[in-house]
Amino acid sequence: MDIHLLLKLVGLGLAAFDPVGVAATLLLLAQPKGIARAWVFILGSVTALMIFGVAVASGLGHPIVEFSRRYPWLDGAIELGAGVILVVVAGWLLWHSRRNEGSSLTPDAITRRLRLPLFMLFLFGFVLVTVQSIVDVVFLLAMVEMGTRLLGIVETVIAVGVYTLAALLIQLFVVIGYQALPEEKKAAALVRFNDLLEKRGEIVAGVLALLLGLVLIAMNLGPYMH
Repeated sequence: MDIHLLLKLVGLGLAAFDPVGVAATLLLLAQPKGIARAWVFILGSVTALMIFGVAVASGLGHPIVEFSRRYPWLDGAIELGAGVILVVVAGWLLWHSRRNEGSSLTPDAITRRLRLPLFMLFLFGFVLVTVQSIVDVVFLLAMVEMGTRLLGIVETVIAVGVYTLAALLIQLFVVIGYQALPEEKKAAALVRFNDLLEKRGEIVAGVLALLLGLVLIAMNLGPYMH
């Protein structure tokens, strides 16, 4: 495995930070048997990213490489376009965070859907992440990056796994940290976690998207600036 590829996938995964998924995890932890329910939800998310990621990365490989041979500028154009989109998304997130300070990041519809049996909760996590991935430019960029390397199936699974862990790192951190707390501190910790997410969640997502977008733009425009 190329260590540079894995490091790039970690960066892309972190940039795919999902405030809605984190907020849903916090709501689940506040429910009866919340830890088990949160893990089921995360397991659904992991399963979706792994299955969808491996399928997309494997399917994109040969077509992208073939197009790259015909049009050498294609790889750079994909990254540059993704960078511009990320900068626009980052601007919207930062603007929205200023205009809607203190508003909930979790739509009421999602809150209602979290009151589900375990299997349906797993399925909800699976579907939610699948839909998000379809419209997520960071996910597409990560899959294209893997696809162009023409990795074997084992290497593809490892690469998608690295991206998946990075993308869900905050949710994993929240659940593991909550589990490690003494019982008498868990309720207060949920309040602090939720308050932090409400005030800083969109800002964190915006800053990560902005940084990644600027890096991609600089990498692909830099050679033409000299």
